[in-house]
Amino acid sequence: MVKNFLLFMLIFLFLSCLVYLIITNSIEKYRIEKYTNSILSMSPHENIHVQKRIKFYLGNLFYEKEKSIFLSKEFIKKESLMGKHTEDFYNLIRKTKHSNSKFKIKFTDIRHKHSKDTLVKNRTSNDSVILRCIKFQRHWKYYYNKPKDIKFEKKKSKIIWRGTTTGNPNNPGNRFTLIENWFEKNVNINVAFSKICQGKNRYKKYLKNKMSIPEILQYKYILSVEGNDKDSGLSWKLNSNSLILMAKPTVSSWLMETTLIPNYHYVLLKDDFSDLEEKFEWCEKNQDKCKQIIKNANTFMNQFICDAKEKNLEKKVLNLYFSKIINV
Repeated sequence: MVKNFLLFMLIFLFLSCLVYLIITNSIEKYRIEKYTNSILSMSPHENIHVQKRIKFYLGNLFYEKEKSIFLSKEFIKKESLMGKHTEDFYNLIRKTKHSNSKFKIKFTDIRHKHSKDTLVKNRTSNDSVILRCIKFQRHWKYYYNKPKDIKFEKKKSKIIWRGTTTGNPNNPGNRFTLIENWFEKNVNINVAFSKICQGKNRYKKYLKNKMSIPEILQYKYILSVEGNDKDSGLSWKLNSNSLILMAKPTVSSWLMETTLIPNYHYVLLKDDFSDLEEKFEWCEKNQDKCKQIIKNANTFMNQFICDAKEKNLEKKVLNLYFSKIINV
């Protein structure tokens, strides 16, 4: 009798624990789903904005009919994805259930035109489809992990820029023209290379100390200058309490640089930076207007602030991409 009773109690306790785990699991799952749905739910205005962004990211592929595009030239299969900068993309492919689908992708920096069926991190024309996950950490890490900043009024009234010798000296708004024109030419303009790369050793005379992001944020005016393609730090710069000065962007990424409005989201510079001193003097005389431009830039960057919504949007873009592609 005692043995039977003990056995009964053990079974009872086991079943009680099992029921408890099932119930608590269900409650937690419900809470997560409720929270996720609340994040991802959109007002009609938000929905219109999201549709505009989807159209932007899809580029010319947006106008193609479903299952109307044969992949041009080579494509990449799942097996070749593993490596640096590819893990986030592979996870996205898996989550959208396209692991066995064919597609085209370029993980590298891009300065030339690609076909409309190519997945990219940035583009120079309206061809190619833009994704966020390609080199995500490089371009978005310090936007979602905002560096320590100070109020605009407390910053140094000087222009600052540091960067490596990437890019082509023949591109518009390139960093080599900037440095050659302004390196140690004006006490209020502190620009220099912090590292020599890509064999551009002749620019060693323009080297200065490397600066951390918090050090750069001590300055009121930060330059954004394209390199191999986009300025990889533009997201945290536009999200800061400093004013951004730059030539008109020629490259678009998930940040949608080409939709930024000159002298509204940033102070526009000439492609050869010849007006840099003039724009500095304007900024010094128009501090309230500078603060308004910073506010406008911060507002622009707020559209990316919800990581869950951005991931959901990227899934929609990728699903629409595959809806246009003929997989044979």
